[in-house]
Amino acid sequence: MQQRADTRLARATAKAPRNLAAARHRSLLRARVALAALLREGSAPWDDSRSLAGVLQSGDWAAAELAGIPDEPELRETDMALLACDHAGAEETFEARLRRLVRGYREGEIDQSNASSAELLVARVTEAAMPPPLPPPLSEEG
Repeated sequence: MQQRADTRLARATAKAPRNLAAARHRSLLRARVALAALLREGSAPWDDSRSLAGVLQSGDWAAAELAGIPDEPELRETDMALLACDHAGAEETFEARLRRLVRGYREGEIDQSNASSAELLVARVTEAAMPPPLPPPLSEEG
């Protein structure tokens, strides 16, 4: 009986990808490029912050590294398939953290001079979701 359990364990571990480091690295590079592109759109709440400059520079470096791979659609699909079961539950954790950061941003708790990339993302998403300010009322004169 012990031998049967051992062979099942061996088969289960053999099916799992052993080295996901390269796929994880490419996924991180893609995320940095996407974040930098998102933060470049429109006007960021903290256009002059050093943290924003750092995230944008990191996105540029990531784009250059991806260009050297080259990052073709087939490779992206393969990476997505490899990483699909990596870090189960990460979406829920990300959503909970994002909600907490949105509350913090709305309450003015985020330090603009030392914002993380996640905080910059929250600022962009929150600002984009807020309706534009209403124009001042027209004066009766005129």
